[in-house]
Amino acid sequence: MLFFICGLIGAVLFAATAHNALSAGLRAVGGFLVLGTIGYFVTPTLGFNFVFLPFWVLVIGIAGLALSGMGAERMSYGGLALTVIGAIWLIVVPIFSTWGAFHADEYRNMIGEVQESQFADDVSPVDINQVRTVSESLARRMGEKRLGEIPGLGSRVDLGQMNIQIVNGCFGAMDNNNRRQELCFNNELVWVAPLVHSGVFKQWSHGSTPGYIMVSASDVSRVIMVTALDNVRANTSDNPRMGTSETAATQQLQMRYFVSGGYFGYNVERHLRGNGYLTSGITDYSFEIRDDGRPFWVVTTYEKNVGFSGADATGVVTVDVQTGAIEAYSIEEAPAWIDRIQPESFVQSQLDDWGDLVHGYWNWGNTDKLTTTPGMSLVFGADGQSYWYSGLQSVGADQGTVGFVLVNTRTKEARWYRVAGATETAAVGSAENARGVREAGYTGSSAILYNVANIPTYFTVLHGTDGLPKMYAFINVEDYNIVGVGRSPRDALRDYQINLSRSRSVDMDDLVDRETFEAVVTAITTEMSGDSVFYYMMLEGKDGKEYYAGQSVSVELKWTRVGDTVQLVVDDGESRSVNIIRFDNARVGLTRTN
Repeated sequence: MLFFICGLIGAVLFAATAHNALSAGLRAVGGFLVLGTIGYFVTPTLGFNFVFLPFWVLVIGIAGLALSGMGAERMSYGGLALTVIGAIWLIVVPIFSTWGAFHADEYRNMIGEVQESQFADDVSPVDINQVRTVSESLARRMGEKRLGEIPGLGSRVDLGQMNIQIVNGCFGAMDNNNRRQELCFNNELVWVAPLVHSGVFKQWSHGSTPGYIMVSASDVSRVIMVTALDNVRANTSDNPRMGTSETAATQQLQMRYFVSGGYFGYNVERHLRGNGYLTSGITDYSFEIRDDGRPFWVVTTYEKNVGFSGADATGVVTVDVQTGAIEAYSIEEAPAWIDRIQPESFVQSQLDDWGDLVHGYWNWGNTDKLTTTPGMSLVFGADGQSYWYSGLQSVGADQGTVGFVLVNTRTKEARWYRVAGATETAAVGSAENARGVREAGYTGSSAILYNVANIPTYFTVLHGTDGLPKMYAFINVEDYNIVGVGRSPRDALRDYQINLSRSRSVDMDDLVDRETFEAVVTAITTEMSGDSVFYYMMLEGKDGKEYYAGQSVSVELKWTRVGDTVQLVVDDGESRSVNIIRFDNARVGLTRTN
């Protein structure tokens, strides 16, 4: 379909440049083959305010004039007409329909109303067990390592683009060794990537790839290859993120449609263009799994609202990776399991326009102008939804920000937080200069925003020269000199909380609520951190929280067992990991808490 439509356009345009029927026929055939082939491989959007059509009208018009000048034919008036039309369409029309000097208000308002909000109300308190310690590059490295462990598979498939998403559900799956496993995720962040064909001949030989790889974003050792799914599910109506699909026995995954690694009709963009999306803008192809494990491509549909520019998301399309089945949704009707509809590039461009055009296009003195800080990151709010995060800084500033914004990745609702502080780059630099980090030469990954006791805080992973995580750091957004580092995220968080309490601007009493209570131990374990031992326990009646203390808190910790009644004094904030200040085990009786 795509070849035929583009070829037909080429045939009509080239024929229009001819002087007689024979010439028109020959040029039509040539135009059909040339533009049909280009369209098939380029997969353009054939919309009037997209560049492809006016560009080729201009090019074919110029080609017609050139061909008429090479022979005995008189000047091609058809070629001249196409050249004029193409030039007006491609150059003149955008000046009036697209140039910011005429449309400053339209550009600035594309992001919608940017509401001021309170950070503590919108961003979930940090859960130390779910801190994103695995970067995209590390997830890819672990995924490729897993792929390389399977004899023969790595020679015919590659690991596709990693995409991070929230998964909330349980499903049965099998790995490449036909071992069944029950995979359960409780609103957990995971990196997911498809296995894609390593070349066109591999696609012809095998037809499909056997599945996808998942890497936990908080546990680098949790690397899972999924090659089959058990679609028998119970009580899925209670979880709208699970979607609906036929009930069936365990089904081998046969992945056929890809962006990179998908050829000819199995390329996702070409598949969409040939099935009703020839004139629609489509972009931001992300591989996501539904909460029952079924894989899809999630593609944003968009339109240009300001002439040839002003791209804005209008909805989302899902493509079943196995069958190619297409489902279209508006932004409001998109299934709950889809985390991202608003492309990062759209949001950043619209935020930059919002900040840049605050006093119109002609603002020579840059008065009140704002711009986003380099790069954006995904954070997850108290409502369980994902947001694009970006700092805002005055135009010309280097290290400082005047606040930051969170933009809902589904609805594009934008919230502005007037919290002046450091840029992500400056914060990472502060962590790299911390004691023990600078000497080791570790480098930080992109900073991610978290809520630590209602205080905006950056988190970064510090990598060694081998690319593996070595240390972790929390950095205060408002004062990047307040840094906590450690060999584990828990160590870094403890160090950060101590440094917060030592700073003049923060009182430890503002971070936590001190509480004394008695409870029964239901589980206890230990963890080594350098030369120190830390004890972690779960308590009866305290679901959803773990309590921890270093060995120096009480000698009774090492003698404590499941079933013991203990008395604790804790600093209980909103974190799921609670620090024990004093500890007493009535059964052991070596110390008392007073």
